[in-house]
This record gives sequence, structure tokens and C-alpha cells, in this order.
Amino acid sequence: MEPPSVNVISNEELCTIGSDHAVVTWVTSRPCFRVTVYIGEDPARLTGVGIVSGPTYHWAELAGLRPATRYWYQVEGAGARGPLNCFQTLPAPEGKFLFRFGIITDAHLSDGNPFQDANRLFLGKLGEYAGTLLSQAIHDTRERDVDLVVFGGDLTDTAERAQYLKVRDEALPLLGGTPCLLCIGNHDKFTRHGGIGERGFFEYLAGRERGYQNAWFKGCNFVLLDTCRENDNLGYLDAAQLRWLEDTMGDSGGRPVFIFLHHPVSGFDLWYGLKNPQDFTGLIGRFPCVQGVFCGHMHRGKVTTIPRAAGDVPCVEVPATVQYPCAYGVVRVYEKGYEYNSYKVSRLDLSELSRERFILKNKGQAVFSSYSFGGIGDRGFSFFNGLLQRPELYELAVVLSQASAGRLYGETQPAGGCSVTPAGPGRTRVVFGRFAGLDLALRARREKAAFYKVNPAITSAATERTWPARRRLF
Repeated sequence: MEPPSVNVISNEELCTIGSDHAVVTWVTSRPCFRVTVYIGEDPARLTGVGIVSGPTYHWAELAGLRPATRYWYQVEGAGARGPLNCFQTLPAPEGKFLFRFGIITDAHLSDGNPFQDANRLFLGKLGEYAGTLLSQAIHDTRERDVDLVVFGGDLTDTAERAQYLKVRDEALPLLGGTPCLLCIGNHDKFTRHGGIGERGFFEYLAGRERGYQNAWFKGCNFVLLDTCRENDNLGYLDAAQLRWLEDTMGDSGGRPVFIFLHHPVSGFDLWYGLKNPQDFTGLIGRFPCVQGVFCGHMHRGKVTTIPRAAGDVPCVEVPATVQYPCAYGVVRVYEKGYEYNSYKVSRLDLSELSRERFILKNKGQAVFSSYSFGGIGDRGFSFFNGLLQRPELYELAVVLSQASAGRLYGETQPAGGCSVTPAGPGRTRVVFGRFAGLDLALRARREKAAFYKVNPAITSAATERTWPARRRLF
């Protein structure tokens, strides 16, 4: 797209927003070992923060922010300038901070013999890097000072003995002294691909004789369910386990309960969810002690809710480590609620490699990366007093031919700056900015349209609703 002498910023993403931090990642076309992020509450008075990065994959964690506050930021490096963006930090949950736990799911450790499924063949599943990504996710969660790690299932790819041993002998020791809980996944019950199924999970990893259990940690009840059946992608909760779950929640005495299961509870989906979700959600709706439900399986970031009188329960699908965005989750627990964020592992090169391997190139690549990455409200939220509080983000962009996008990109660099991303065969999406409110995005659209003589559209990162470009501007 670009002339060889121009450094291009692409795939710039606001990965997550917390109450005191945010994470931005991007890629440059030329090596850039030091970049600058300008940030502040006033777009006219931003402070530059230098970051050692590169050479072409860049990660910036913006720390020390104030809760419920609007910030503006812009990235710059090697002569390239991204767009001016803004976001609002989450409100901090009420009460004293208690502890934090990490969630790692869908590692699919293959021990050099990856399963040739659709995810690997067409959708960027990095089977050959599964061990590296799992190790990095464990390292990253420990760097975030988690007190506990919960694994959400599919630690192995085909439940082979060698895969279980690799998890046990190479991955789990990286936790050091950090305790962990293990949830079983459908791939951990495979026997049709040479695996030993759940027997290996119980013998080599979990040290128990059944798939479901509960464990108390720092005054909270962590409940792990078994939704998996041998050689079946669909999830299911039988009557006996549902009765056990009801008894377990009743025995919690009103203290906080966090529930983990491999399959999502929203019913049938692209990769098969829970077959009887109403049995589960109807039960959960009766217990105000349930703080959240966390799952994997879908290899995406997504937050839905279970309605109840005491306030809807967040149901969080945590992204896979083995497939774009190659991420994990962290929950910060307070006296009266919690805050959730998902983060890409700090191997951005592998995250981008997974994106590049989507066989659905260009437009399909953009659609599937949006599906797996989720909206900004799927990657971070606060939950307290029975209220789920998610950030808003509105993207202002125009889709052009590659040649026209290259010219527009060069035109923006001395002025406001922009970034690009693939948008379809021979098409490029030029992003003028992301904004914390629709009013800000509408104002920016008027300014950009007048200055650059283009018709940008506004898209909500939370709802995927689009405010189209106007047909006539001049």
C-alpha cells in the first residue's frame, strides 16, 4: 500500500481498559526500537512517554490512570503517527481490594503433533507454538501478581499421554508457588485421535476422580464444572451435577461464588456451546451469591449476562491462548465486586501471526478477528452493586482502495495521523480515531470530512452498529 520510504502504523488496537490502566498494541512496517505514547486528559496538552519496543511489534501499557476518567492518547515512532484516540477508564469497584486471579484457557498443547481441525487449517490456531504461548501466558499472569490461576479447559489438543506430561512437567511448574485450579475441556476427553481421554487429566494433572469440584480461596467459593463428554464438542450438564451445583451454592452461605466451565452458556454457537443452557441459567438466577461465570471453548472474547432479580450475572468467554488474540484474563476482586480484563500475551508477534493465518483473507480476516477479539466491553468491565459497567468506543474510519488509502495515509501524517488495517480484496481501512462517546466521534467526522474530503463512517466497537458516511458532504 505505502511507498517504501514511509513507515506505516497498522492494526493499532486498544486491547483493554481498566480502572487504572489501559493497553495499546500496534505494528509498524519499519523497525522502530523506541516509540512514544502521548497521553493526557486534555487533547491539547498530552505528555509523551517513551517506550523501548520493537522492532515492528509494539506494546504500551498506560498505567497510573484515574478511575472513571477520560484520557486522550496517540502513538508515534520512526516518523509515523497514529490517530488521536480517547477512552474512559472503568469505575473502580467499591470496597477494599482483596486479591486477583488469572484465567488461562484453550492452550491446546500438542507436543509436536497438532490436531488438524478447522481452527488450525483455516483460522490461525498456532498448534506448533502452543507450548510457547501457554508458557508466556503463565509468565504474564505471574507478572500481574495473581494469587491464583484457573485453567479453563483444553490444556491438551488430543488428550495424549505425552501432551498431559508436557503440561505437568513443563508448563505447570512455571507457576512457581502460585496455586491453580484445573477445569476439564472437551479436547481433554478425546480418545478418537490416539488420546487417553479424561483418565490422563485426572491422573497426571488434577489429582481427583471426577471433573467437577469446588475450592475455597480467600473467602470465595470457586466452582469448577464438567460440561464435557468423550469425543463430543457439545457441552452438557447432567441432573446429578446440577443438583451438586445447587447444593454447593446453597452451602456458600451468601459468600461470593465464581463459576468456571469449559462451554459457554449461551446455547448452540459456531463451535457448539452448552446443550442445555436453560437448566444452568435458571439455577444460577436464583442465587445472588454468584458473581460471575467464566468459560472458554469458543476461542473468542465475549461477555453476555444471565438475568436475575439481584442484578444480571456476567458470563465471560475468555479468549484462547493458542489463537488470535492469544490472550488470557485477570480478575481483581474487591469487597463489593470485581474488575475483569483480558490481555494479549506479550508475544505480539505470535498474535499477529495467528491473525495473518486466517484463510479468510482481507474482509474475512477483518470479520473473524473482530469476532475473536470481541468489543472493548468484552475485554474489560467492572461489576459491583449488581451492575455491569462496560466502556464505550466508537471508531471513525473510511474504506478505500489500497492506492487511495496510501495517499490518504501520507496526507494525514503531517496533520492528525491515522492507522490502517485490511478491509477487503484490494481495500484498506483508514482509521482516523476511536472515541469514548458518540458525540466526540460525530464531531471528529465533521472535521475529517471537511479537511480530507472523504466520507468516514462511525462504528460502535461494542454493538457493531454503524453510522454510515453521508452521501453528500460538499
